[in-house]
Parts: sequence; structure tokens; C-alpha cells
Amino acid sequence: MNIQWYPGHMAKATRLIKEDLKNVDIVVKLLDSRAVIRSENNDFNKILNQKKFIRVYNKCDLADENETMKWQNYFKEKGEDVFFIDSMSKKGINEVLSYLNNIKSTFRANREVRAMVVGIPNVGKSMFINSITKKSNAKTGNRPGVTLSKQWIKVKGEVYLLDTPGVLPPKFENLEDGVCLASIGSVKDTILDREELCLKLIEFLIERYPDKLKERYKLESVEKMPIEVYEDIGRKRGFLLKGGEIDYLRTAVTVLDEFKNGLIGRISFDRVCDL
Repeated sequence: MNIQWYPGHMAKATRLIKEDLKNVDIVVKLLDSRAVIRSENNDFNKILNQKKFIRVYNKCDLADENETMKWQNYFKEKGEDVFFIDSMSKKGINEVLSYLNNIKSTFRANREVRAMVVGIPNVGKSMFINSITKKSNAKTGNRPGVTLSKQWIKVKGEVYLLDTPGVLPPKFENLEDGVCLASIGSVKDTILDREELCLKLIEFLIERYPDKLKERYKLESVEKMPIEVYEDIGRKRGFLLKGGEIDYLRTAVTVLDEFKNGLIGRISFDRVCDL
């Protein structure tokens, strides 16, 4: 399965981000707590050069709590400024806002703080901005590609945020990266073979979170081949075609949607021990 999605607007957005960097004081790299490593676009690191940045991991409510704790300790030991937040419930939002307001004291000029928010599609940039401003300034949606233009937004205190479109790297390093990012919703599922993606996701869940998979779909066992578990899920949900054949597409759409919305459980793709 080949997973790539880099439409023209992403290339344009990357160029604009590079141009706008000279007008900002700090970059907020918004990432997904479920994919601590893979939700980071390494192309941004090349563009940022020496620009100051912080990492803010959104959707911590969907990530494995034990793995998140290990990541927090990992970054603490490295002395990095990192925040794990949930924009929906506003958990951790005040800490990020306080940090941005406090860095004003490091400026020579008496002016506002200008921060740029960057990230891959569907990490929740617009929801983050709406939560931190307590307004509905930015468009939101649980699908990639909602924000297509840049906009400056006033935040409480003396902070302005520059919202930017979500941008993926032009090419994924390997299939596992593509499966991870597609599963968390950063790649439009309409361009994918959703049945094959579902099979890859089930394979991952059998390996890392078998109990959650078994409990969600009321399965007797997941100690089987991924395709057999896939079919068991279809049968349990009653997704059958004429003649009793499994409706693989309907099953795939259901599993992928339930995973993205956290219904299978709190799950993390990336672990500190994998470094």
C-alpha cells in the first residue's frame, strides 16, 4: 500500500510559512500525542533553522496515558519545553498561554508576542487556537485540510497567533509512518485503500493493544491472522452482504472512524522505548 498525499496547497503553504517566519518570535509546533515522533514534519525543522519553538502535543485524551507519562519524563530529562494538552477539554491550555505571555519579558522592544502555529493536518490547530482565545475564530473539523489560508488571531494578554494550513512532508519515510498518520486522520481517507489501511491498523492493534481490540468488538480471541480478526469484526457488527459475505469496506470505515474518535481506547503509536 502506497500512502502519499501532498496536494498543491501544501507546497504553497510551506513557502508562505518560510516567508512569514521572519515576522514571528516563536513557533508553536502542534503535534498529536498518539504519534509523538511521526506527527512531526521534519521538513519544518529545516525551515525553522534557529527560530525558537515549543512542542505542544494535542489530543492527549486519546493517547495511552502510560506512554504519555514516559514521553513527559523523556522531554523533562532533555530540558525541553513541551506541553501535552487536550484542546477539547482545554486541559493544559492555560499553561501554554502563560508560557507565551511570559516570553515577552525576554524581548528588548515593548510589543506583543507573535507566535506561529504549525503542524500536519488534523492535529487540531484550529481547535487549539479557539480554546486558547476562548472564541471561534478558526475553522475546525475532524478531517485534514480544513484550514487552507493563514490568519492572525488575538489571544488573551499580549499574544498574537498566526494560524497556518496543515502540511505533511512530501514523502513518508516508510509504510508504517503512512499507516500511523492515515489512522489518526492526517491523510484524507478518500485517497486511500481503506480496507488495506484497516487491515494494517488491526495488525498494529493485535501486536500492541490486543485487549482493547478484543473488548471493543466483543471478540472471543485476537490470536489470529489480522484478516481473520477483520472478518470477525465484520460479523460481530452484522456488516454482511448477500450470501453472508463480509462487507469489508463498511467494516473498514467503522474501525477507522472508531479509532480516530478514541472509541477503541487510548492508544499510542510511538513509544520512548522505540527510540
